[in-house]
Amino acid sequence: MDAQLREILENVENILAANPAAIFLPCFYRSAPPRIFLRGDCVQVLVKGERVLHYEVEPYDLDERGYREVGSGAYRLVYEFLPGRRFELELEGTMLEKRLPDGGLAEEITALRERLGYYGVVPLVEIRRLEGRGGGGVSLRIKRLDPEVEPPSYAHPGDAGLDIRSAEDVVILPGERAMVSTGFAMALPEGYAAFVQPRSGLAARDGISIVNTPGLIDCHYRGEVKVILINHGNEPFRVRRGDRIAQMVIQGVEAVQVEVVEELEDTTRGEGGFGSTGV
Repeated sequence: MDAQLREILENVENILAANPAAIFLPCFYRSAPPRIFLRGDCVQVLVKGERVLHYEVEPYDLDERGYREVGSGAYRLVYEFLPGRRFELELEGTMLEKRLPDGGLAEEITALRERLGYYGVVPLVEIRRLEGRGGGGVSLRIKRLDPEVEPPSYAHPGDAGLDIRSAEDVVILPGERAMVSTGFAMALPEGYAAFVQPRSGLAARDGISIVNTPGLIDCHYRGEVKVILINHGNEPFRVRRGDRIAQMVIQGVEAVQVEVVEELEDTTRGEGGFGSTGV
């Protein structure tokens, strides 16, 4: 056991003597709120969306590491970043937990440090779930048509778009398009619509976009969601099952009453159309 690991374990032991948990801070912890909680017999991670931690070192797949869901909703955290300096915040998400055998804490901390880097551990003074506060936002009911394809999920807390994955292998030649299956159907609540948009990384790197961007999905549609990809690049583009191919933004939309009139009020722009305001 190296000196840093011994120091971490000693700090965790001291913290747990007076607090319910210690918070593990990765080296890039400022990119997201503190979400990794070390306890004596388990490690818990609060996620929102995809069950993979991204801290710019190496992705940490929680499912592969044996974490299991134990609850979801809104949580209130109180932690002590510096002695005597407490911070409070509310986070929403799904709590995942990994039960540890005797001596397993050292092994899990080692894995966290190797994948995410290490900044420090601080005391978690309080954590409690806020009653009456569900997962937040709008309820989106998903039907998995292909159980092996991950349903839409947020990659990071605060993201506007849900990542959508391909349910098939497809090769799209330059200048061609393909309608790609996603392996899910959904039920949007009344008053909401989904807008399917390209992923910026695919557009910048490979010239991959969506023909009808943004693709509009109304709340009454119950069929499989499909994405019409187009290859604006110079090379064939290969889509594999499970690849993230688009992002889907859920938004509230207003219903309007159409009123036919004889005249419209004047504006400073008037009938000026494309290019009328200059470059």
